[in-house]
Amino acid sequence: MTTGTPDQEASARSANYRPLRIEAWLWPNDAGNTLSGLYLFWDPVRQDNFSTATRQGIESAVSAGYEYIGVQGYVRGRWEPHTVPLRQYWSAEREDNFLTATTEGSRDARAAGYTFVRVEGYVYPYP
Repeated sequence: MTTGTPDQEASARSANYRPLRIEAWLWPNDAGNTLSGLYLFWDPVRQDNFSTATRQGIESAVSAGYEYIGVQGYVRGRWEPHTVPLRQYWSAEREDNFLTATTEGSRDARAAGYTFVRVEGYVYPYP
């Protein structure tokens, strides 16, 4: 599960998720309408979280039965110097989404059989 707020992190810990790594830095607010929201969705049937910042991702989440939870933070809609892509992966076998901004995360996703779906936005790597 990818979290973007302290409340979401607490929720993940209470569901027995363990911290793995910090993927990136999200903006905490919209900074004058220049950023895109990173929206969190939940599917109670599949017990799956899904984070997306694209219209295509939102449409996919809603059509698949996911429920909107809230905004995790904000991302850039296009590349700017020093930003990295926030990549969405999907595993049909697991029916699971995987969001990452790190080389390690992309490597882990591919090694576990996930396929790349799209870039959701651009973020600053966590120092």
